[in-house]
Amino acid sequence: MNPLTNLKSTWQTIPTEVQRFLKRALIIFIIWKLIYHLFLFNGRVIDKPLTDWSTKGAEKIMQIFYPESKLMVKEETKPDVEYKNEIDHMDFLFLDGRKIIGVADACNALELYVLYLGFLFAYPSSLKRVGLFSLVGILVIYLANCIRLAGLASMNMYRINAVDMAHHYVFKMLVYGLIFGLWVLFTRKQLRDAKSN
Repeated sequence: MNPLTNLKSTWQTIPTEVQRFLKRALIIFIIWKLIYHLFLFNGRVIDKPLTDWSTKGAEKIMQIFYPESKLMVKEETKPDVEYKNEIDHMDFLFLDGRKIIGVADACNALELYVLYLGFLFAYPSSLKRVGLFSLVGILVIYLANCIRLAGLASMNMYRINAVDMAHHYVFKMLVYGLIFGLWVLFTRKQLRDAKSN
């Protein structure tokens, strides 16, 4: 059997609502990637403010635990080692003059915001509900990312051997679990309504 025909017949077995959701999600994903890479990436239009806000948020959280210390955020730029024509931008958080964490654009949670919002806009719901969950979700994800950065900064000072594991696995699982929980809350009303009908 032809793989394309096999794929088409498999697609036909998927419920119409799920097909609609998958089509919307794919369209949102493609549009986002095009806009980001064609217009936003090179100028750091979204990345710079998000990286700055995330690092400042981590600084505020660290200030709670180190009230007597002097915290400072400083941006540094340097040529990228791998890609000669590109420049690395990082915000560094200093505690009493000691560099405790560097926050690159990849750590500003932009992709998490897009992933979360993409699901909300792809899922059929009222505009009011999407707006409310968008606002609350963005704030929750922002706070979670700032806590993650502050946690990594503390680990850099006291548990340097655990930083890699926490950065690449533990914190990612926690943040993705949080986003999944927000999605479950978002879809709960529609699922309840569908069961009652």
